[in-house]
Amino acid sequence: MCLICSGRGFGLRYPGTELASAAEGATGLTRRQMIATAAAASIVSAPTTAWAAPNHTTVFRNGRIYTVEDAQPWAEAVVTKGNRIAYVGNDAGAAKFIRGGAEVIDLGGRMVLPGFVDAHWHLATATFANGAWVNYERVEDIYDAVRQYAAAHPKDKVIPGFGWMVTSFPETGPRKEPLDAIVPDRPVLLVSNDFHNYWVNSKFLEMAGITKDTPRDVVPGASWFEKDPKTGEPTGFICEVPAFFLALEALEKHGIQPYGVNTAVSAMEEWQRKLAAAGVTSVFDAGFAIWPDQQHNGFDILMGLERRGKLLHRVVGSYYHNDPKIDPLPIIRGYKKKYRSALVEANVLKLVADGTEAAHTAYYLEPYADRPDSRGEMLLPPDVLNRVVRAADAEGLDMHVHACGDGAVRLTLDAFEAAIKANGPRNRRHTICHAFVTAPSDIRRFRELGLVANTQIQWGVPDPYVLRVQKYLGEERGNRQYTFKSFIDQGVTVSFGTDALATGYKVVYKPLEAIQSGHTRQEPGKPDGPVLAPASERLSVAELIRGYTINGAYQLRKENEIGSIRTGKLADLVVLEKNLFDVTAHDIGKVNVQLTMMNGRITHRGGI
Repeated sequence: MCLICSGRGFGLRYPGTELASAAEGATGLTRRQMIATAAAASIVSAPTTAWAAPNHTTVFRNGRIYTVEDAQPWAEAVVTKGNRIAYVGNDAGAAKFIRGGAEVIDLGGRMVLPGFVDAHWHLATATFANGAWVNYERVEDIYDAVRQYAAAHPKDKVIPGFGWMVTSFPETGPRKEPLDAIVPDRPVLLVSNDFHNYWVNSKFLEMAGITKDTPRDVVPGASWFEKDPKTGEPTGFICEVPAFFLALEALEKHGIQPYGVNTAVSAMEEWQRKLAAAGVTSVFDAGFAIWPDQQHNGFDILMGLERRGKLLHRVVGSYYHNDPKIDPLPIIRGYKKKYRSALVEANVLKLVADGTEAAHTAYYLEPYADRPDSRGEMLLPPDVLNRVVRAADAEGLDMHVHACGDGAVRLTLDAFEAAIKANGPRNRRHTICHAFVTAPSDIRRFRELGLVANTQIQWGVPDPYVLRVQKYLGEERGNRQYTFKSFIDQGVTVSFGTDALATGYKVVYKPLEAIQSGHTRQEPGKPDGPVLAPASERLSVAELIRGYTINGAYQLRKENEIGSIRTGKLADLVVLEKNLFDVTAHDIGKVNVQLTMMNGRITHRGGI
């Protein structure tokens, strides 16, 4: 689970840092914050060539076009003209468009889908993937990756990395000694795959001034520097962001800033290409919480990429809110006015109701099985949640609320119900995201209130992370995780998003890999492995495609523009090498995306 979503992360205040006022950035910025803000602004204001849709015709023929349109689910051909779909039908009808320089692509029976809509991402997390990739099960592979990266970057002041799995180590975390043996003279900083935990070497601790005498707890029970029980020395494991940020602040005094805005720009640009290659054409960004008081940096970077023609998908973004002391409405109100371009919008308020299950901070109706004195906690107290939801709904704002535990889901449903009753009927697109454990009696309330359920279906497999969570929840409740077939059967609109790059176990950002997991409820690469109970919650391929296309479009208020293949809609298409309805279930994630088109522009081409 992602700290960006959990509220246990970069949105927390930490000692020594003053966040900006409700005007976000109006006062109180540190020198470092002002430099970062100025850097992001300069990226946008630099003279560039604006992104523009092409003005030509492309004819896709001889294919298996799955339209996600009930009236015409299958077609042979689709024609795009400029940034719109001009024709959907048979090859004979498409032939009349083959003139005047039109490009003709013979699909040879390949499958075409609407462009994937990833309805929950965190684009700024790419910043942390700039370094050694250590998302491996075997610790030896982690050490090899660090060794190779350090050798390839001999002049770098710091060796960053991302993706180590918390479940590969005891609850006291990994230790510094193996990293010391690989890199003794430069700080090493490895961020975990869920962004909650940090693994550093002795040089990092030394430069950050973290010693035996440093207090262990930064936020008691929530964030700390792990200490050896015998010697009292720091072990190299740092838990949660408040402690981590203290270390980063100290490291900056040595001129080391691993996650500056320039790093974010290059990382987000690189991930444009990766997302396009995965078939993603639209993204909902669930918050730039790595800049808690400067979230505009993320939008400035995106608009800068758009101006330079480097933004390869459209983005609907949000303002991330989890601080009860701040009124988020003036901020998101200002964002809506400022960020409205062809590809970038900021119009959703992201709220964080509770924490995460693995950290025992998700809020449940009943206590944790392994901690009978705790049900978790609400990060936004119910009275604050109710007040903000009612006020934002009255303004017509769409909200995207993080709620993992069934208690947080119920309180969020209650808040939306009260707001709807107070403010009257209108066209709403509120979303509750995650909802990993939802009381069966509450599922129907999503439909009754017109709410979207957004989830990370790729996590619903029996990997070590989920098995650990099951122990925390107990058997009965643990077997009620990821019951989204029941949601769909009760008429709830379910959308999917990877929450990338965060994860509990292996990083997944490709929709096809997530579709495979949702269809099998088994770990990828383990066709004979166990199925996450209950097996009856497996989703059909058609249901999963809808969740990654038209349902995501609906969540973003764009179902009339994207999400299906229909004449007049925007030309967002994905060409697959094989028909997903024909391949075996455990091969879905291996199907190659051979072409991606967004707004009539080919953003990825490989093999066709």
